[in-house]
Amino acid sequence: MIKGAKANFSSSGCQFQDLITGKTIGNAKQVEGLYLLEDGYNSNRQSQRTCLNSISIPNENKIMLWHFRLGHPSFYYLRHLFPKLFLNKNPASFQCEICELAKHRRTYFPAQPYKPTKPFSVIHSDVWGPSRIKTITGKRWFITFIDDHTRITWVFLLHEKSKAENVFKTFYKMIQTQFQTHIQVFRSDNSKEYFNEILGNFFEQNGIVHQSSCNNTPQQNGVAERKNKHLLEVTRSLTLSNNVPKYLWGEAVLTSTYLINRMPSKILKFQTPLNCFKEHFPSSRLSHDLPLKVFGCTAFVHVHDINRGKLDPRARKCVFVGYPSTQKGYKCFDPISKFFFISMDVTFFEDKPFFCKTHLQGETSSKDS
Repeated sequence: MIKGAKANFSSSGCQFQDLITGKTIGNAKQVEGLYLLEDGYNSNRQSQRTCLNSISIPNENKIMLWHFRLGHPSFYYLRHLFPKLFLNKNPASFQCEICELAKHRRTYFPAQPYKPTKPFSVIHSDVWGPSRIKTITGKRWFITFIDDHTRITWVFLLHEKSKAENVFKTFYKMIQTQFQTHIQVFRSDNSKEYFNEILGNFFEQNGIVHQSSCNNTPQQNGVAERKNKHLLEVTRSLTLSNNVPKYLWGEAVLTSTYLINRMPSKILKFQTPLNCFKEHFPSSRLSHDLPLKVFGCTAFVHVHDINRGKLDPRARKCVFVGYPSTQKGYKCFDPISKFFFISMDVTFFEDKPFFCKTHLQGETSSKDS
């Protein structure tokens, strides 16, 4: 400040006035938070030196100063606030260690495009569970195997997660026997059931390349993760629509797999996975098609003569729970006797749910009656 003068600040700048004569002896304009002394006025050398130092501050330092002042916003956002400071400067070239510590994010994983190859060249897999509710047979997990080329899906229910090893070996032998081919690449998450010594040796002995995702990075196993999501969405829809108890979730998952394999897929240009699979293996007899029925509806299963007296009912009232993979028939369940029945001699009341709606459906709802 010049001795014997006062400064009058306003929204646009600052005016310096001599206290004795009352004359204006200098003006300063506000530019980006700084007061720059205008040319044409005399001032002491110290004031001029201060203003010159302010003017000579590099734009990089000003950008970082405002970055700190405003609470570390994005540099792209700062460019909108102070476009003049970013002339010939790329916001991506600025780095801030505090921002990395406070706002670090995971790498973006774009969806990988579908690349047709041939069946069983790549198999995606994942283990889901445990469910809080056991199935009627005591299962709490399920494992999926998805063929990358046809997107046809196999699902197996598990008592324990450790059983995944034996299930994979059985699946591998089935592929060899039924389709005379081999699994070349096996993709999974980083779960321990795929990394035990026995299965690791099995991969090595059979020339299977095991590709696994990084720790806590399920996006790298995206095909299997999305398939699990799709399976569970269909499973919830099947059970909720007809009030099916939670202990039948395993049958609902298997039925969901059966239906998804027969539904058009966008990634296959609206061809069904099963039809795409049959193009490569037209003589395969592993799959069969039955007229579809409403999951959870009332079904009457015929009681054969050998199992009934002359005055006994000729049918047993059950709930329809799916399509078995090894028998050509409908799978029905009798909640009273806790028995499953597989038969073609079934009459369906598809518009009549077997179970009444007595409670909310869902894994965390009250215990089934």
